[in-house]
Amino acid sequence: MLNPRFLYLLFSTANIDRWNDQIRPVDFVELDKQAHKMIIAWLLGRIEEVENGIEIDWQKLIDYGVCEFMYRAVVTDLKPPVFHHLIKHKKKELDAYVKKEIFDIIDEKLKEKFNVYINSNENEIERRILHAAHFLASRWEFEIIYNFHPNAVGVREIKEKIDSEVEDFLDLTGVRRLELGVKSKSFLETCAMLRFQKRWSKTPRIPQTSVLGHMLFVAVTTYLLSLEYGACNKKLANNFFTALFHDIAESLTRDIISPVKYGVEGLDELLNEYEQNILEERLLPLLPRYLRDEMRYFVTDEFKNKIKVNGELKTITDIELMRSEYNKDEFNGIDGSLIKVADHIGAFIEATASIKNGIAPKELIKAKDSLLKKYEGFMIFGLDVGKLLNGLESE
Repeated sequence: MLNPRFLYLLFSTANIDRWNDQIRPVDFVELDKQAHKMIIAWLLGRIEEVENGIEIDWQKLIDYGVCEFMYRAVVTDLKPPVFHHLIKHKKKELDAYVKKEIFDIIDEKLKEKFNVYINSNENEIERRILHAAHFLASRWEFEIIYNFHPNAVGVREIKEKIDSEVEDFLDLTGVRRLELGVKSKSFLETCAMLRFQKRWSKTPRIPQTSVLGHMLFVAVTTYLLSLEYGACNKKLANNFFTALFHDIAESLTRDIISPVKYGVEGLDELLNEYEQNILEERLLPLLPRYLRDEMRYFVTDEFKNKIKVNGELKTITDIELMRSEYNKDEFNGIDGSLIKVADHIGAFIEATASIKNGIAPKELIKAKDSLLKKYEGFMIFGLDVGKLLNGLESE
């Protein structure tokens, strides 16, 4: 499932510029847009579940979100009007082209999920939530462009088009709430600002990646690893969203590179305490009250294996127990150790991709070699991480 070519295809979205036919004060890339979309989808979905009693199939929503990510990785160089025209008039042919590009580098499980996605009904609640999140994330980007140069040719028409598309989803409670511009909108705005925080900020790299894009890449990698070992449905969803939010504190603290974080004695623990306090004071109050405990569960000790028994949080050190006895929906588990591995896989690809692109400062070479050494012969949940990293290096 974790074919190196497939992971590099997903990572290539960090190279794909959005709105590159417009005057832009900043660059927008597809990886960041997809990350922003999935965060919005989580919020919209949870609001529908809790406030309206609508059942959301979270595995299906994530499946569809990952499939849309795969689809856009192949065809996102098409301008939106062209893409939507082709979807309307040549969908089968476009679907066939995407399948031709990706089916040689994904396994049977993903092929099955992709076929389910392209044949699904757009009126399914999971599809509608993703569509709404797509237009909201696009509008967030375009408002920056519009405000930068509102008199540029065509921008007013694009703004009106996006606004009208968002309006089609006003039956969703979360969309109406975001239109009011209150706390939930501020939460998403805070997350979106992670687009502008660069990973490895002092190290030249191509492509540069943002903290927000990194969060999605880790989430998708975690999800693929979870599918590979056979995680239960609840853990599949928990693992994905824990990974998606795992660096959310950096929206308030900025990215602190590992040599500093771990090179100063006691700094790591102090930063963790500071991050937790600032999350409680500034980020969690922006969420509806009924989502705050869930977010705490995601972002507190995110790299530890956790379950809940009768509402009580327990940390599990035995990975085999997480793989067997606690691999049931009733335990509401999170495989934090797997998310940590996915985080390192993301860092490894960020380093190796730049090295392959000819930008190879010693910090990247050192990081790559260190991760290869760390994971040599390393197995987790029956998965050979060292073999995967060697494949990524040689691809």
